[in-house]
Amino acid sequence: MSNVNLNLYRIFCKVAQSKSYSEAAEKLDLSVANISTQITNLEEQLGLKLFNREKKGVTLTEDGKELYEIVNKSISSFDFVEKLAKDKNNISSGNIKIGCPSHFTSYFLMKKIEQVKKDFPELDVTIICEVDINKMIDLLQNHEIDFAIIDAQIEKNNIETEELLTIDNIFVSKAPLTITDIKEIEKLNCIINLENTRATKQLKELLKKYDINIKADMMCDATEVRVEAVKRNMGIAYVIKEAVKKELENKELYEVELPIELPKIKLNLVHLKGELTKVDKKFIKEYLKKQN
Repeated sequence: MSNVNLNLYRIFCKVAQSKSYSEAAEKLDLSVANISTQITNLEEQLGLKLFNREKKGVTLTEDGKELYEIVNKSISSFDFVEKLAKDKNNISSGNIKIGCPSHFTSYFLMKKIEQVKKDFPELDVTIICEVDINKMIDLLQNHEIDFAIIDAQIEKNNIETEELLTIDNIFVSKAPLTITDIKEIEKLNCIINLENTRATKQLKELLKKYDINIKADMMCDATEVRVEAVKRNMGIAYVIKEAVKKELENKELYEVELPIELPKIKLNLVHLKGELTKVDKKFIKEYLKKQN
């Protein structure tokens, strides 16, 4: 393939994955008009209609699906080899693309990024925050990220999972609060994470054993929003303990004392088998896995 053709196929794959010219344009830093022209050029070159144009976006035709199955693997392999060719043992010359939910990024990942950027200011770092695990895996499979940090175990033949650390979850309140009967929690205004997050699912599964249907007055995936709600005396919030360490030390918030132990979460590193670069491995070993 020539460079021009390779770029055409990259654009084709990105549109196929995004199902939208505008979203693909944003990801590739191109104009929508440019994307549209390139796709039209590719269709004319191949003599095939690749996309059905619809009001809400585009979908692959049968010919488009067949082409995508062939081309996507080739493009991904080429991009990986190209990255390896540029990669050196020196982390300062590389780049890393990480997927991580925002509630883990703020308290866990950012400390690691701060450390590595102090040591290697020229290192390029991209962080994509995504709560939905399936979407995160799609980003990984499509090589939009090098690895992901998630609270789930992924069972796919081409994906490896490594445990990073175990996280404590707690309820916090604006003033000291002791609950002696766990059923009392039903009477309180609770501020929790989104329904599709592992933390919320585990919490509800635990409380179900005590025949408790927790009243979620507010749901939000941003830890800082849940914390702010507690500071405004809007209820108690379910959060990662480490994320509110300063507030607990300063007595801005208090850990709610409960008669039961709350679920812990295992934070995992997931990546495609055999596709971590030297830069990725160095960052993971010397920064991400370092306990501090």
